[in-house]
Amino acid sequence: MNTINAELTFDQLGAVVQQLPYEQKVALWRLLSAEVDRQDSLRRQARQEFAEAVRFIRTANRGVSEDEVMADVDAAVREVRAARRAADSG
Repeated sequence: MNTINAELTFDQLGAVVQQLPYEQKVALWRLLSAEVDRQDSLRRQARQEFAEAVRFIRTANRGVSEDEVMADVDAAVREVRAARRAADSG
């Protein structure tokens, strides 16, 4: 296995990759493809979890006015800020 350690611009890296033999390009493509697939999977999972959280919040607040929700949000923000201030001063 060949090892290199260099600082390259993206364009320089592209030029180096273009010079690789076909087999090494394929190996690099497989490696990068697997990484991209993992990242895509994580993004999909995060989007699904976010959508579930939004559905939960909407269901939990069904029939509650926007003013009531905002009052709860304001109270929660004040509580968190007070706890942070207490932690920072203690």
